[in-house]
Amino acid sequence: MGGLLSTRGIIKPSGKLLAALLALGVGYYLQSTFYFTALLYIPVSMVALILYLYPAFVTAGSLALGWERFSPLVAFALSLALTGLFLVVNPTLGVRVALTGVLLAFAAAVTYTLYILFSSRVLRRISGEDASFYVMGFAGLTFWLSGLAGGKFHFAWGLEVWVWALLIASVSTVLPITTFFQGLKIVGPSKASILSILEPVTSVAVASLLFAEQLSMAQWVGGVLILSGTILAALSRPEGVG
Repeated sequence: MGGLLSTRGIIKPSGKLLAALLALGVGYYLQSTFYFTALLYIPVSMVALILYLYPAFVTAGSLALGWERFSPLVAFALSLALTGLFLVVNPTLGVRVALTGVLLAFAAAVTYTLYILFSSRVLRRISGEDASFYVMGFAGLTFWLSGLAGGKFHFAWGLEVWVWALLIASVSTVLPITTFFQGLKIVGPSKASILSILEPVTSVAVASLLFAEQLSMAQWVGGVLILSGTILAALSRPEGVG
């Protein structure tokens, strides 16, 4: 990313724009921390499905901010998504989950919602590449400060851990953030939400293949309702938030 930007130069934001990029960096830190910590308590597939409530939450946030008008389709979409969440985590349906993990995954979805709503405004003033550069930089700084403050910052890892860490940093962080910002500017939040339906589907499939995770019938139905609700929520909005 730094090499790419060095060939064309990078803008030097100041004032409110710099503060906004800092906020996005901290937001990314919070969202990813909630997400990865949730994985310590509940299965990957469940975390992915709960996180994918965010498109419906984006719609709800747009309504609350007055960026779009309420409609029966929006209400139906949100109802589907919340019903799906109930089926995914409801212990009375034979689903055994740790409440801490569910709350962390839910916090990740809410944080990601705020991240998307805020970034859709910030990207009107800065390119996707420049935004990615600053957001990743501020997020990395926040992780570093958090590690120092918690006394958990160390590098005594084996080679395998370093390889996986580098893959997560490049393939699962730099590339997704950059393409996300570019896609958000090109197609808008609505279509981006629909296209990203592959995320939870892929997560559930890979978790089943690698970790032998199995969802109950109620959870499968809940997952379908969540995905259906998020698609309807995205389709109910005009392109571009606000």
